[in-house]
Amino acid sequence: MAASTAESMLEKFILISFIIQLSLALYADQVGKFDWNQKYIGKVKYAHFDQSGHTGKRVIVATEKNVLAALNAQSGAILWRQIFEKGVSGNIDELLSYDNDIITISGRGSMIRSWSMATGGLHWETSAQVTLPPTSYKLQLFLSSESKTLVVLMSEQIYAVSLTSGKVKWITNLSNTNAVSYKYMHIDADHAYAIGITDGSHVTVATVNLETGKVTSQDSVAASWITPSTECEVLTTAKFVCFDTRMKHFYSLLLPEGRVFLASTLSDLALHATTTKDVMLAQLQGDTVALRLTPTHHALIRLDAAGAVHLTKDLRQVMVVGTTSAGNTPLVLTLSRSSTDTLKLMAYNLNNDMAVEIEDLINLPSNHGSPEKLFPYTFIRRESGFGYKLLISSEDHSAAFFSQAGDISWVREEALASIVSVEMADLPVSEIQAKFEEEFGSEHDDIVTMFNRRITTQLSELQLYISETLDRFLDNSKLTAYEKKKRALVRDDFNIHKIIVAVTTAGKIFGIDNLSGELVWQTFVPQLIPYQHGDTQTLPLFVMRTTAHFPHPPEYAVLGKHQVTGKGMLYVFSPISGRPLDIGITGIVELDYFVRHAFLLVQHDAHFLRPIILMDPDNKVYVYPPSCEDVLAETASQQYLFSADRDTGVLTGYNIEYSKSSGFVSSPVWTANLPRESQVIAHVVPKMANDHVHSQGRVLGDRSVLYKYLNPNLVVVTTEGKDEQEKSYVNLYLIDVITGQIVFSANHARSTGPVTIVHSENWVVYTYWNQKLRRNEIAALEMYEGKTQSNTTAFSSLAPPPPPIVERQAYILPYIVTAMAATVTEKGITNKHILLALADGGILELPKALLDPRRPINPTAEHRPKVQPKRKWTFWGTWRSSLEQPPAKEEGLIPYMPEISAPKEMIVNYNQSVFNIHGIHSAPAGLESTSLVFAYGLDLYCTRVWPSKMFDVLKDDFDYWLISVVLTALIFSSILLQKMAARKQLNAAWK
Repeated sequence: MAASTAESMLEKFILISFIIQLSLALYADQVGKFDWNQKYIGKVKYAHFDQSGHTGKRVIVATEKNVLAALNAQSGAILWRQIFEKGVSGNIDELLSYDNDIITISGRGSMIRSWSMATGGLHWETSAQVTLPPTSYKLQLFLSSESKTLVVLMSEQIYAVSLTSGKVKWITNLSNTNAVSYKYMHIDADHAYAIGITDGSHVTVATVNLETGKVTSQDSVAASWITPSTECEVLTTAKFVCFDTRMKHFYSLLLPEGRVFLASTLSDLALHATTTKDVMLAQLQGDTVALRLTPTHHALIRLDAAGAVHLTKDLRQVMVVGTTSAGNTPLVLTLSRSSTDTLKLMAYNLNNDMAVEIEDLINLPSNHGSPEKLFPYTFIRRESGFGYKLLISSEDHSAAFFSQAGDISWVREEALASIVSVEMADLPVSEIQAKFEEEFGSEHDDIVTMFNRRITTQLSELQLYISETLDRFLDNSKLTAYEKKKRALVRDDFNIHKIIVAVTTAGKIFGIDNLSGELVWQTFVPQLIPYQHGDTQTLPLFVMRTTAHFPHPPEYAVLGKHQVTGKGMLYVFSPISGRPLDIGITGIVELDYFVRHAFLLVQHDAHFLRPIILMDPDNKVYVYPPSCEDVLAETASQQYLFSADRDTGVLTGYNIEYSKSSGFVSSPVWTANLPRESQVIAHVVPKMANDHVHSQGRVLGDRSVLYKYLNPNLVVVTTEGKDEQEKSYVNLYLIDVITGQIVFSANHARSTGPVTIVHSENWVVYTYWNQKLRRNEIAALEMYEGKTQSNTTAFSSLAPPPPPIVERQAYILPYIVTAMAATVTEKGITNKHILLALADGGILELPKALLDPRRPINPTAEHRPKVQPKRKWTFWGTWRSSLEQPPAKEEGLIPYMPEISAPKEMIVNYNQSVFNIHGIHSAPAGLESTSLVFAYGLDLYCTRVWPSKMFDVLKDDFDYWLISVVLTALIFSSILLQKMAARKQLNAAWK
């Protein structure tokens, strides 16, 4: 019995030992040591103040990034966050509150969800089977607390949803025989009135029974003045009011019995609108509406019982108008600019003849731009008067929270959720290191001057060293925050500490410390807007001069469009301080032409400044700064540029010509037409600017060299389209942009995007969706010249080598990839790794060797790695030598497997999930083993990776004390032994 029990326990132990596997993990003290993670929500679109929570007050917000979140009203921290689907399907159309729940309507009214305010948990969701309206359509809805019903109107359909269960009660299709577009709705106790318009003809009022959903009547009211640009609103007092922006007339209609519009002019109210593009009508409370005439001029309009309009308050210099209630008192709140960094808050009582209830000054720095939306919460104080809390969404996408005192409680820089361009700037050297550059003076100085300069500089270095040493031990609390930050922003020994320069679609530029994630500086350029290419927005960032050229300051430039004129606009600044350079005090350069293409010249002037080359639609070329025109003139005939027009599918290459009479002009050299009818250009990806090529060849198993095809002018172009059978496909082209030659092309039938691409050295890696097999695939291709190199010194597209040998292979990727990049190191010696941002929040670090297109299906002796002879332990307990002999030649290729299996330890951000990542930037550090990585999207994540391990740095657990003791002992032993040997020799000599 005991033996059987022991055998059973042994079997269980063996089984458990096979099941349990060793896991790789981080220690608690390693989390955040080399990385940081920041979460954002995007520009606030809707907000609701929740005052019912027992754990603290919350602000529920919905944003333009399709995010629903709860913010702590005291600190602004994210309490919970729900990320909706990307694109139109996840766009939040409306945010409503019901009891302790939040109701969201998204996907153009097709998806309704109920959320818990306290936890963010989903109670229910309903997908209404309705026809989606146009994207420009304004959704109309009404929440009835008594019947616990939500009524939604979308274009030609109206439906009702139960707020308790989420079930659709009824759906009604409204008659649309006369091309009526239903856009507005009013609800009373028993009926819903859907108001539709027919451009230039009439307005239709359809009456719908709320219990059954049946249409009981449809009446038409003549309205020949109504157009798509007409601003209309439905008031809670059953009035339909419109403002004709062309004729500047008001029209009002009483619901539901009204059959004639009552008209009045804007001049009757003693108001005047200079332009019509800024005019907007917004409902406030009761019979009051707000009319925006200009961005800084509003008017409050009231409708009487007959529908006639009256001017209640002319609000000049007012930028934002909001409404709320304190108890039973309806209030209208306004914001106007009092000074550069101060806003004036006013609150008017609608029931008390517009009496002023609140008047306060709010401190909002000008680098946040103008306020765009105001979300107020007011309450009645116990003592007297009204109190308030405000959430202001500004022009720079920031969300600022204010309490009664008028000071900012907290600010969230939500522009960081919309980063489009990134560079990592090296920090300047310290003052002592800077003195090294001055120590030897100029080559034109005589020996006496050079000697005096060297002595003076060394004395200055000694003084700085003593000063810095004293600062380490003495109290430096008297230093200002700017002085402390400036002292910290110096280059470290390994050049790991850098400034991340991030440009956002809001026109705001940030300087971020890559070690801590703190904002070093921020600058807002109000008139700067991005270029739009389909669904992609771009603001190119140019590195005109780095910190390597002391004493010249580093210089960066951002290129965008002017918000009003649409012409080119440059902002020139220092990446270390964010302060503008050269151009007055603003750093803004307004160009008097439209920019079609721009690139940074490789050559630089005498001050190491690389100019920006700009081309307008007329193919005329400009240089910024103009002082660098001589640099381009010297090499104009050698300069080529290209453009890709996504609207026409035409790629064009240009050569720059220069003459004193006409200046710089670009002339077309080649044209490639990718027909727009069958395919659309999705991506144009050149090689990485900071990429380094260490080895020009690859050693094969027979010890021969396969030379890489290193064409610096190669660009990857991908297109997506449908064939004659309406089946999707993805095309990839490798084009030499100097000659227009298509070096290689590939077609992936039954495939579609989104495509992500990495282009480096002689290889391209890209991902796509295989529709036929319904899976994600990642493909890799490498190009080689062969075993002989045509030109060992430089590559020339005008005298190219023979067509390259292309090796390619595809693999199954069990992940959805949103962005992709390759690691970059100082010299390019370290192995390349591919960084993939995954849809589930992870960042995967994949060795390039796993994507090698030369991985053999059937490995031979030349492919397998070397196998060392082994001694095996036999069953009988004796040793015998392995008969396997190592092959003489090997290449070390991994055998091909169709699926890429990536273990979890390859996720560099472990459990710090980051979502909606659309870009990864990699930069080299001073250590060859280290690559700095910055991932940006809705969230931010910065870390360092070591593709070939830390081969040039001692490990953290290196035993310094042990090696010190051993070396000390060896030194003393050698001294002692030396003395003993000398004494022995002396004694031997006396014998």
